[in-house]
Amino acid sequence: GYPSIRNDPVLVHNAMHWHGHPLKEARTWVHQACMSPAPATKNGFQPMRMASATANCAKMVEYALHNGYDHVVQMQMGPKTGDARKFKTFDELFAAWTTQMKWLINTLVRTVNLGRYKDPEFYGRPFLSAVSERAVESGLDVVSPVGDRGNCWVTGFTWVENADSLAAVKKLVFDEKRYTMDQLLTALENNWNGYEQMRRDFVND
Repeated sequence: GYPSIRNDPVLVHNAMHWHGHPLKEARTWVHQACMSPAPATKNGFQPMRMASATANCAKMVEYALHNGYDHVVQMQMGPKTGDARKFKTFDELFAAWTTQMKWLINTLVRTVNLGRYKDPEFYGRPFLSAVSERAVESGLDVVSPVGDRGNCWVTGFTWVENADSLAAVKKLVFDEKRYTMDQLLTALENNWNGYEQMRRDFVND
């Protein structure tokens, strides 16, 4: 969103470290798309929103609590990490969450990488290629991953819900034992209907 307030020293360092931009180019970074800083140079610019993926990070907690099962689409999505009702410690839940997180990000990264190499084949950009110095010099479509220092990304939405949810479960289920895991999962399976006080406890405590 805008106004976008960014940390210039951090972005310059990231452009050099993660994408290999030389310092002189990294200092020319501009804000592209919704959250993608990139240099406005021949080899550094992004001609369009490169192949990217968006992660609904709240799914990591949902899958950790439901053994990888997605109750919205009603199918097994993530890896099976165990029946949360049988978890005796928070560490078991956190381990399940970590597994789900790694699986989700890995899936999206592989999708992004495949998309980057298929973009020129299916979604060439002739006009952008005509005005791109890099494309004109190389004879390759501007979306070709050859010769650029692309910074395609995975955008993580609802990330903070992971910390909030895990902290609430740790406190109310494992530390204070105010509720059992069975009570929590039953409430979630009923979308909190009939469990308003419990919902408020998990939101506010």
